[in-house]
Amino acid sequence: MAPTKTPQDLLIDQLSRKLYFAEMEEKLLHVTYNLASDRLYTVDDALPDLIRIIRLLDYEQEGIMDDISCLESFVFDYDE
Repeated sequence: MAPTKTPQDLLIDQLSRKLYFAEMEEKLLHVTYNLASDRLYTVDDALPDLIRIIRLLDYEQEGIMDDISCLESFVFDYDE
């Protein structure tokens, strides 16, 4: 059984999630702006940043699934 998270833990998770999305948005805007405005900034330059953003999104998806699993165990343990 997964440990039950306190409301404070859930708040921290949500704030961290918001921070990750803000960081990813900033990086994506930076890459997009550079590709659009700078002829010296190439797709090869952008790829490492784009791969990092994809990895961050994957980590965030894993976090969301962990929260869902935690909430499912909490809901189904107390509804029986």
